[in-house]
Amino acid sequence: MIITKSDYVLWRECPHNAWMKKWKPEIYFALPLSDFEKHLVEAGNSVEKKARERFPGGVLVESRGDESLKQTKELLKDHTETLFQASFSDGILFAAVDILKRGKNGELSLYEVKASSSSKLEQETEDESDDGDRIVDFKDPKALEKYKNKLLKDHHLYDLAFQVYLARKVGYKVVKAYLIRLNKNYTLAGEVDLQKLFVFEDVTIYVEEISLHVKEGIEIMINLLSSPKEPSGPCRCIYEGRSKHCTTFAEHNRKILKDDELLKYSVHDLIRIRSNKLHELINLGVYDIKNIPDDFELSPKMQKQADVHNCSLRLKPGDEKADINHKLIRQEFAKLQFPLYFLDYESFNPAIPRFNGYKPYQHIPFQYSLHVLTKESAEKGAEPEHMEPFFYIEKNDPSPLFVTDLKKKIGKSGSIIVWNRTFEESHINKHLAIRLPEYADFIQGVNSRIFDLMKIFSKQLHVHPDFHGRASIKKILNVLCPKLSYKELDISNGSEAMNTWNKLVTEDMVEAKKEELKQSMLEYCELDTYAMYAIWKHLSDIVK
Repeated sequence: MIITKSDYVLWRECPHNAWMKKWKPEIYFALPLSDFEKHLVEAGNSVEKKARERFPGGVLVESRGDESLKQTKELLKDHTETLFQASFSDGILFAAVDILKRGKNGELSLYEVKASSSSKLEQETEDESDDGDRIVDFKDPKALEKYKNKLLKDHHLYDLAFQVYLARKVGYKVVKAYLIRLNKNYTLAGEVDLQKLFVFEDVTIYVEEISLHVKEGIEIMINLLSSPKEPSGPCRCIYEGRSKHCTTFAEHNRKILKDDELLKYSVHDLIRIRSNKLHELINLGVYDIKNIPDDFELSPKMQKQADVHNCSLRLKPGDEKADINHKLIRQEFAKLQFPLYFLDYESFNPAIPRFNGYKPYQHIPFQYSLHVLTKESAEKGAEPEHMEPFFYIEKNDPSPLFVTDLKKKIGKSGSIIVWNRTFEESHINKHLAIRLPEYADFIQGVNSRIFDLMKIFSKQLHVHPDFHGRASIKKILNVLCPKLSYKELDISNGSEAMNTWNKLVTEDMVEAKKEELKQSMLEYCELDTYAMYAIWKHLSDIVK
């Protein structure tokens, strides 16, 4: 059995999940990667490929398995200075190194490329190493200690430490270890500046500091993953909130949670539940929300969520399950001014900036949908008008046309209703104003008129047990307006939409296929804004 560095990273996250990958891959790989996970993989690949350009003359080890080990050994023996995907193995452990540099005396420097952004550069200065690399350093001891504490918890450091451990174990002298990350303060201006795009973090001293811990962990991991006996007890994810559960959580914890429904809705779904609270509940043997002791301290929002759920269990079929604060919802809606503009953006955030004025992972707005409801239409019970959508699939920056088109369709007065204003306001509009200062006043005006419909639910002015403590538009729509659904759409989520747009602008495809995808994108974005109207209408009707 070969155990890779990816297995080690997975083992550190959840040993049970790592065991499942090795011994029951049909279960571990049963679910395909989500669209969001595909985006992360693509981002990682693009960053690593770009980072290689910082090492001209590097040789890629293209073979796999035993052949890659043989090729690595031969290239190092021939004094090749830089290798990409150099491989090491001791017969059990296996690791491919993103970038490896060989010194004059045969000593090695290992570089792990990560698609994450660098730490706060305003606390850092950059020095130049003997090899000419720009290295992060700290002149302020307090900043160093803060960074050290953060870094020692960084799973990327352990990934790199695994590689250093294995390279040394098979006989190589490793003298330096680096993490290469994106510089989040870099702004593209013309051609990509490789010197400024990346930050090299010399983490050698930290790798040495955790080396014994890593060695001991590897030995424990080998014993666990080499045995066909499934680990006993719950997996460690049982002490984490729903978003941090491993992919095989249900398989490991079914016997403990007992009821399949608990796998779908349990104490793990309590709003913003922290690990320490979950530890207390799990150690008390409490998994079902209805079994939380009366004297157990919960935050006000958690307590309300639990109370609504418990009350719903005692109701007769057809009774209202929701807890609705009619007065406060009316007060919130009283702030709205007609016409109402239901607005939703779609965007793509590439790791490597694609257009001038963009930073790593900054969103490129390429589409929006807009439904407009006038006061007269609302009084007549008429539907809102869906304005001609904006959808840009040329190869240049959509921003200028995006803003000019939006300005034509949104008047100077009236409330702009969105779902989760942080996205439209901070991730898109804020940066549009920076890139297009001539439209800064217009964009500021848009931001000042935004009303976040999601806050009705995040503030718990409307709580329904079937929300399961969530406030996503899909979850709310499914409960309040079940006749509307994303399930029938060819594109049904934001990650799928942004990946589709990226394909449209980067890949060659026949016109018929392009038109089909474009139509699917338009339908998805249109439902987002109509869904907001439908939810607003539902709420308006029940709080009159």
